[in-house]
Amino acid sequence: MVNVIKMRDLFESRVKQSNGRWRFLTEMRQGLGLCDANGSDHRDMAGNRVLKDRHLRAENFSLAELAEAIVGPTWRTLFNPDSREMGRYTTARSLVEAGADSRSLVESAGTGVDPTAFLNINTFTSVVGGLVEVKILEAFKNPVFIGDTICPAEPTKLNGQKIIGVNRIGDKAKKRLPGESHTRAQFNERWVTTPETRENALAVDVYKETVFFDLTGDILNVASSVGEELGYRRELEILGLVVGATNSFNYSGTAYNTYASSLNAIGYFNDFSNPLTDWTALQADMLKFARMQDPYTGKRILITPDTILVNPAKIATANLIIAATSTERRTGSGATTPQTTSNPLNVSVTGSNPYSGQFQILSSPLLEQVCTAAAVDGGLALSQANADEYWWMMQSGKSFKYMQNYPLSVAQSAPNQYEMLDKGIVASYFANERGIPSVWSPWHIVRNTN
Repeated sequence: MVNVIKMRDLFESRVKQSNGRWRFLTEMRQGLGLCDANGSDHRDMAGNRVLKDRHLRAENFSLAELAEAIVGPTWRTLFNPDSREMGRYTTARSLVEAGADSRSLVESAGTGVDPTAFLNINTFTSVVGGLVEVKILEAFKNPVFIGDTICPAEPTKLNGQKIIGVNRIGDKAKKRLPGESHTRAQFNERWVTTPETRENALAVDVYKETVFFDLTGDILNVASSVGEELGYRRELEILGLVVGATNSFNYSGTAYNTYASSLNAIGYFNDFSNPLTDWTALQADMLKFARMQDPYTGKRILITPDTILVNPAKIATANLIIAATSTERRTGSGATTPQTTSNPLNVSVTGSNPYSGQFQILSSPLLEQVCTAAAVDGGLALSQANADEYWWMMQSGKSFKYMQNYPLSVAQSAPNQYEMLDKGIVASYFANERGIPSVWSPWHIVRNTN
């Protein structure tokens, strides 16, 4: 646990400085890995919140000791479930929001709240917000989730939009004679329409009892559950699209299924029976990719597959194929035919693997769940035996994009007076994210069945 005396000393030393409470709060958030020394949140290239350089853990804190360090010795009176002190604080907050000055806070009949205590309580709830935020982000970014790898975020301000589709300029880069004009490259009328986005949201409430009885573990567990649920829901939506349980591919105004079991009108055939048994299964997919053609020009699309997605039952098989250090091939008349001089068994062995190091292997229990779930639940409705045999090869990040209006964010809000007094809520923390997975290019993925 963080030492309450040292925390109190740090807080009091910072408060004496200019902009001291902000400095204290920034140091706490920086220690938790939420921001840098300037208070700027850590984000990746897509704007998603990430945790970095952490030397403090949410589990190191006690809500009661944190309240004592920041609010002071009177914290027990303030957070006592039977006390009316929190109601006075809420009234004071309302006065501040209405533009009241410090003198009115002290002199108002029935209120008499010290402005310093008011600011300390705000600082306390903000630090608790940092702890809640950390646990939500940790669970939302569970390493088991593979959605971000298959379906990377694409920031957008639109709720559904047209994206220039997979197309080529055509055979226009021809020989130019001296004095001739350059042939112009123009965008053709091909586009992908992405679906409308949606918002997933949950909230965490911190009650007076939570602080008074020091139920730190309970509030952190709830925060973790919020992050896990939001990440879980997002993961299922992405995997449902990837496996083909849901279809949103719209090319030049016409809807198509993500997977086609025969060559369709726009030139892709990416769904066929191809059990994952050995390297020849990978070769069959590679040939599919080599023969993919752009529907506008008829030119072949240059695709570099780098990812294999399998259900849990095939993880070992996929790893054995990819990690093999040698390959053996046997040809002959069959095991039941006696081997003779005129009918020999030919064995060829190479000290290498034709696909070594080319693929990363991904899998998830949720992938199997989506494959076996009923159609009404967003699944493929496969039997367990059939689901085990499904696998995918793709160029990661090409086929699917997560159209992200805004990444996961956690906002703090103090409830209004009625709700505060009625439920004993100290503060509420709201977590939400808005986006939708979408299909951009079925040419860059192949689905294999049994």
